[in-house]
Amino acid sequence: MSKRIVIIGAGLAGTTAARELNARGQAVTVIDPRAGETCERPPLSKHLFDGSRHHLPYHLESTEHITFVRDRAEEITLAEAAADSRYTAETQRHPHPLAEHHATAGTVHLASGESIDFTHCILATGMAANRPEVPAYPDALPVYDLADAEWILARVNNATEALNVGVLGSGYLGMEVATSAVAAGHRATVYLRGNEPLRKQLSAPVRQALFERHKAAGVDFVTHTSSPDDIPADVHDLFITSVGARPQLIPIDGHRPAHAWDVDERLATSHPGVFAVGDCAIVTAGPYALDHPWACEPVAESHGKFLAELLSADSDGASIGVEDAPEAGSGSGSADGSTVWSDVPWHWSFQGPEKVFTAGLTSPDADDTIIRYDPSGAKFQVFHFDGPGPESSLIGVETFNWPPMQAAARRVLGGNHIPTRAQIADPDFDFKAHSRL
Repeated sequence: MSKRIVIIGAGLAGTTAARELNARGQAVTVIDPRAGETCERPPLSKHLFDGSRHHLPYHLESTEHITFVRDRAEEITLAEAAADSRYTAETQRHPHPLAEHHATAGTVHLASGESIDFTHCILATGMAANRPEVPAYPDALPVYDLADAEWILARVNNATEALNVGVLGSGYLGMEVATSAVAAGHRATVYLRGNEPLRKQLSAPVRQALFERHKAAGVDFVTHTSSPDDIPADVHDLFITSVGARPQLIPIDGHRPAHAWDVDERLATSHPGVFAVGDCAIVTAGPYALDHPWACEPVAESHGKFLAELLSADSDGASIGVEDAPEAGSGSGSADGSTVWSDVPWHWSFQGPEKVFTAGLTSPDADDTIIRYDPSGAKFQVFHFDGPGPESSLIGVETFNWPPMQAAARRVLGGNHIPTRAQIADPDFDFKAHSRL
């Protein structure tokens, strides 16, 4: 095979793509200082205090088809800009010429001074956690990568009595840390910028239900914390921050996006031969376009599988003939016969004993939703639609403490029988039975 596929980043999206390409017999080079040492992130925060395994390995071995380059990618130059590159042919790892129909699309330049040509490049650089300084707790850390989590876990394991844990931030990770701490017998205080947690993630019914459950379970909340400077000293034995993350980006021909790489429905950037997947990509077209990265593990894995199938096909992707690629397992055909990424995006968060899921397109600001409860009233789903009319279609579902119905939501959204608002509003409509159509 004369395609030269390079993956920058060995997180879940990059590792998945490499594994799937390897299974198809396609050679790939993975560039990352820790290539082959990936772990799954969710258990880092969910199981930090309960003594269970706190990460699941996604180890990837080098094979006949997988080459690891444990180095840092610093920039990319595209083929048309090669003449201006400060790198020379002598530093190429693959100096032999490519077949004419697989012309070099660009070059990845490494921190070591070496460079690697590619016909296709997958940007899977992920995100880096924001690390605000908390004056009262200079050793505060986020729980975003394995090294941080292991340092915090050592503190937890060495404790001889219950800890008083402080958490700055009210997103998924912060709430998972705080609620898992309380469930394990520790104390936890969450410092919020606003007046409730998960304001940017979940609709009002779900986040308010979680807020009440967490307060009842013993999590303390300090609202309207405008600055880390306001957090009192000598209160907490351990302090953890969770105030978001930012995509890790490298320049392409000297240009770096302000937020993340925009990709189309085929996960292709505007640069020929260059794709982006997972947390560093904003999908701007297709059935699941969003104005920010999806930033969740199921999407990262889905992206990796989609591109592996697309790029290992007989015809090439991106500017080298993606229109001719056969339909991929993680995508579907569009009206013009091309392949698009169309897996139903979903996310889960276990916050102590509480479980919350999302599937499809949901909005924290939605106020035209329909709520359906189970007979006990303790579990419910929030349904989101593409309009206010009775014939508007279901586009997303939030599920609170009702895992079987989350599975039903994913089946419905991924199927060919999408219910309308009028159907969901009918109390006799059996959503679970509908999911099996």
